[in-house]
Amino acid sequence: MSYSIKKSNGKMRGERVRVKVFKDSDMMHKFLNAQPNNDWKINETLPHKNGHYAYAGGAWHNVKSLDPSILAHI
Repeated sequence: MSYSIKKSNGKMRGERVRVKVFKDSDMMHKFLNAQPNNDWKINETLPHKNGHYAYAGGAWHNVKSLDPSILAHI
């Protein structure tokens, strides 16, 4: 089982979310304990794959897979 966490850029419009995936909970907790702030949250709704995501058309999309012209309007 993999564990994932997410971190939002905090914007209501044009929100981007970073997702990190870990093989086990021990690795995830070591990463979280090393962070100076509490910006990371448990990921329950986004895809469980590493990357940056943007919300468009009613779904989350990996930023790398989007055309730059589309990404500019999100």
